[in-house]
Amino acid sequence: MQFKSTVLAAALALAAAGSHADVINLGDVPPTATFAGTVAGVFTNTYQFTLTGDYAVSAGALNFSVFAPYGLISGFSASLNGQSLLGNSSSTNVAPGVTFTSQSLAGLMNLSAGTYTLTVSGDAGAGATFTGYVQAVPVPEPETYAMLAAGLGVIGFVASRRRRDI
Repeated sequence: MQFKSTVLAAALALAAAGSHADVINLGDVPPTATFAGTVAGVFTNTYQFTLTGDYAVSAGALNFSVFAPYGLISGFSASLNGQSLLGNSSSTNVAPGVTFTSQSLAGLMNLSAGTYTLTVSGDAGAGATFTGYVQAVPVPEPETYAMLAAGLGVIGFVASRRRRDI
């Protein structure tokens, strides 16, 4: 029984050593926050950021390798507050035996004031790097649209009055 417990403890220790999770605080985002990670094995990095109002938020992550498959993250994925970012992958042969491969993830959503998370995960094998961003653009308030409509209405009224006077 003692042997089984020791083997189980060793297996759990090895599994934990192969993966890691970090929580990094990006602070107040507007307008942009960037991040980068150098990882090995299975990983999940969480980036927290705070918004002070209503914003259209775009987020993305990029992983690339010149000597694929070395440096590529298997199962590369990201989510913004639980919603998966969409991905794209491309490869280009730049010389004999040299292939440039990139994996990119991106998404966009409207968010109100609060604290949110961007989670990046995958299996980096012996090691890989990635970079990413969170960008927030203010969403105009309804009063702004009302003021725009009123201004266009006044311009239209003045233009129609000038045509009648001619």
